[in-house]
Amino acid sequence: AAYTAPIIMMSQNRQAERDRLEAHNDYNINLKAEEEVRIILEHLENQNIALEEIFKTLSELKNKEKNN
Repeated sequence: AAYTAPIIMMSQNRQAERDRLEAHNDYNINLKAEEEVRIILEHLENQNIALEEIFKTLSELKNKEKNN
């Protein structure tokens, strides 16, 4: 048992270091994904604004045609 304890401790330390690295990588990936989602949502919001403007313009043109 005296020989195996240090080996087990070293193995656990290596696994803990791997777990920390993996958690750090996961965090970085999540940050990138969050940024991409934010950009996509901003793009969609801009599309909504553009579509509202197009709809408004079309409605105004339709009303002008009705009045003429």
